[in-house]
Amino acid sequence: MSARHIPIVICQNCALYNTARVLGLESPDCSTLDQVVIRNHPIDRGQRLFSAGDPVRYLYLVHSGSCISYQAGEPPKVMSFYLPGEIVGIEDIGESHHSHTAVALENGSLCQLDFTHLDASLSPEELIRVQRYLLQAAALHARQLQQERLVTGLPSAEQRVAAFLLNLGQRFQAHGLPALAYRLPMSREEIADYLGLAPETVIRILKKLGSRGLVSIRTRQVEILPPPALERLSAA
Repeated sequence: MSARHIPIVICQNCALYNTARVLGLESPDCSTLDQVVIRNHPIDRGQRLFSAGDPVRYLYLVHSGSCISYQAGEPPKVMSFYLPGEIVGIEDIGESHHSHTAVALENGSLCQLDFTHLDASLSPEELIRVQRYLLQAAALHARQLQQERLVTGLPSAEQRVAAFLLNLGQRFQAHGLPALAYRLPMSREEIADYLGLAPETVIRILKKLGSRGLVSIRTRQVEILPPPALERLSAA
């Protein structure tokens, strides 16, 4: 896969940018940072970040590429997707063990924040500020999950697919990436599992949206053509 097709987020658009500033992320020679952050750590497609039941240690800041999480079960159920600028593991802050499994969807890179060593590496004042930022990031993620649940709870399959495409665009835009033209990091099967639909249904609806001139989809490249029309469809 060509690197130019993988979205990369700049630090200012990362969900933990304020925390990173507290830790000195803008200063490459910061010794405090090196104690708690592994920067731009490469990951391979299919690489597991953590499994359900593993102790919570790291927060994973997606720098490039994307990740997916699964609920435990047979077969596993797609729980969420993580795009550049978003944080894998943020929902387990305050817990001792992870409640789900997270895997890299494609080749990319992460910044790993060692959550368990913050108190040993930071001054009390820095620790309070970082904890405040982490709580804000967790609250933002909770609102994002609420929005995603609204998408997956829409009554018709067509509404779910349309709202899913719009929601992805909004999330890309929130981290400084294009909202109306982006690459789908996940497969049609993974979209279907996430939305509670059959893969054939997702494929059929994507083709239908394309034939109506609402979106242009070539393999995984998506372009939302008239956003208001797709918004009306998702809210119909």
